[in-house]
Amino acid sequence: AGASRFFVAVAVAAAFLTLATRKGLEAFTVSLSPQQQPSLADVSSGLRVSSGSGNRRIQALRASAFGASRPTTEEASERSSAASGPTAAVFLAGVLSLAVAASSSRLRRSPIARRAVRVATTPGEAIPWWHRLSRPKNEPGVGIWCEKLNMTTWFDDGPEGKAIPATILVVKRGGNIVTGKKWPEKHGYYAIQVGYDRYIPEEWESRGGRAKALAKLAANDLPPLKKMREFRVRPRDWEKYNIGDKIVVSDLLKEGDYVDVRGRAKGKGFCGAIKAWNHRRGPMAHGSKHHRKYGSVGMSATPSRVFPFKRMAKWVGDRMTHQKRLKILKIVDQMDEDNMPETIIIVKGSVPGYTAHWEAGGSYISLHPAIDYRDGRWKRDPVWLYYVNRGEETDPYVPIPGQAWTWKTVWGRDLRWYKQEEKKYWPDGFPGYDHTEDPFYDGCDEKKAIKAPEW
Repeated sequence: AGASRFFVAVAVAAAFLTLATRKGLEAFTVSLSPQQQPSLADVSSGLRVSSGSGNRRIQALRASAFGASRPTTEEASERSSAASGPTAAVFLAGVLSLAVAASSSRLRRSPIARRAVRVATTPGEAIPWWHRLSRPKNEPGVGIWCEKLNMTTWFDDGPEGKAIPATILVVKRGGNIVTGKKWPEKHGYYAIQVGYDRYIPEEWESRGGRAKALAKLAANDLPPLKKMREFRVRPRDWEKYNIGDKIVVSDLLKEGDYVDVRGRAKGKGFCGAIKAWNHRRGPMAHGSKHHRKYGSVGMSATPSRVFPFKRMAKWVGDRMTHQKRLKILKIVDQMDEDNMPETIIIVKGSVPGYTAHWEAGGSYISLHPAIDYRDGRWKRDPVWLYYVNRGEETDPYVPIPGQAWTWKTVWGRDLRWYKQEEKKYWPDGFPGYDHTEDPFYDGCDEKKAIKAPEW
């Protein structure tokens, strides 16, 4: 939609430029003072106005383009009075529409930290709630690359000695290296790029996008690395690492932690609906003639077609998958033995990818600490704005889980915004009201305010 509006504005501006006459353009250019004359950069970006010798050169170029020499002050005043006002206004409107369309389209695509649709620029600007959504994200933190070695059975240390299916992950010699950093002022968010697995590049990698990635590594005095991934982090973690630092797994993870694992699943080929979607089969008796065949896919006359997203036979596997909250059972780090990896990580459960049954090794796996959505950033204000009738023998000031209304809007605005504006004029509360039960004020009674507990 932004691109379409941009091209429409370009077309409108081109039409306005065609309609403008030579005399109107000269009068519009000359009538402005040297401090007000816009340069070519202003027309393209609409961000700044330059002055001085640059403006004089641009003005001379414009005059030569229209086949006229630079006029004097008297000629400029005569032409300015003779020029038609609507023509200059039309030209200015076209240029402004082009600049606004370009700037708005650029702002929508820019990586800003607060990814809201619109941001208030004046105190009295009214923005609806659907334009004020910030879409926050939980940062997973610094992660690592590893490889899938094989699966095994892990016996618990408890008295029962449970047999737990587990996966062995290994990190080769050389480990994980920090290859890049991102920050909000330039990229819109904090992130750290981690590379893994040194190798000797082949000839085909000397051109194209892969060559650019290798050139960036060489510029930072880093060796060629096969795998690289970006992990979004919080500011305190971003400050700990520098480009070229080696990530020590034992400093990042410990036994008992939970991790999120990402890898490419095994390719299982083109499968039927029973294997792909867990459909039920038909009777296996001899007269069935419908054992594993696909049944009806739609009606005949109405609507005479197969609906989209019908679960049918498809290609299974060979895609990126995630396994969330896998428990780390054992970590053996910084091993210094021949023919052994640098780090061994044993996690509970299965991990996507192939095992290391051949010389190339197993599938590449990336993991990071499990995202904790209960860390407080997704919680809304723990304020109870109403409570329900609980009966006669229960305490009415004890909240019931699930009966909280923690986010409320009035006429499209957040209720906290109204309280914020109210406190600008009445810091102690609106006069004539008892604010001991108002949870937005510090002097309120916590029990009367019915503040939600931390579950």
